[in-house]
Amino acid sequence: MPDRSTQGSGKGKGNKRNRDQNSSACVCPRCGFEIERAPGVNCRSIKCPECRVPLMGK
Repeated sequence: MPDRSTQGSGKGKGNKRNRDQNSSACVCPRCGFEIERAPGVNCRSIKCPECRVPLMGK
């Protein structure tokens, strides 16, 4: 039987790649520009109009 003392409860929030799927806004990590996230759109696919840097989920 496997040792379960190192296993989590499975209720984590995932890694950074999954974070922006649950956010309500996209924000530029460089200048702070922010827009509302449209359903089904990944923040990383949108570039900041000022910095040209991909946005991140807030």
